[in-house]
Amino acid sequence: MKTNEEGMLLSTVEYRMLARVKTAARLSLGFVWLWEGLVPKVLYPSTLQIEMVRRSGWWFGTPEQTLYWLGLAMIPAGFAILSGIAERLAVLVATLSVMVLMVLVISTNPEALHDPFGGLAKDACLFVCAALVWFWPRSLEHP
Repeated sequence: MKTNEEGMLLSTVEYRMLARVKTAARLSLGFVWLWEGLVPKVLYPSTLQIEMVRRSGWWFGTPEQTLYWLGLAMIPAGFAILSGIAERLAVLVATLSVMVLMVLVISTNPEALHDPFGGLAKDACLFVCAALVWFWPRSLEHP
């Protein structure tokens, strides 16, 4: 039996179930970062994404190059989150990055607020996954 921060006892089954939920949240978050870096930014950049980078004014070289390098940065970030090494730091950096990117996307493409494929709804899910990892009680980190 383990106890949580409030001193409540958790059965081994309950502990394992909660640990799996936390791990699933971390893996989901890491997969999104890996996928979003590789597929829409490196392999198949869209005209819309390139135009959003251009409109943001936050690009170096060309908007295409910036989008490509952003994708390349997201790939190792995704692997770092997936690995679980320094997971709280990785999740903190990911969450702050999503907040910055969310503001840039909405300011350069307000239609993203009602896009059926993306943006805000997906980001809300990412915040929940990050919160599960971030707020996992330290007393339960190592069985």
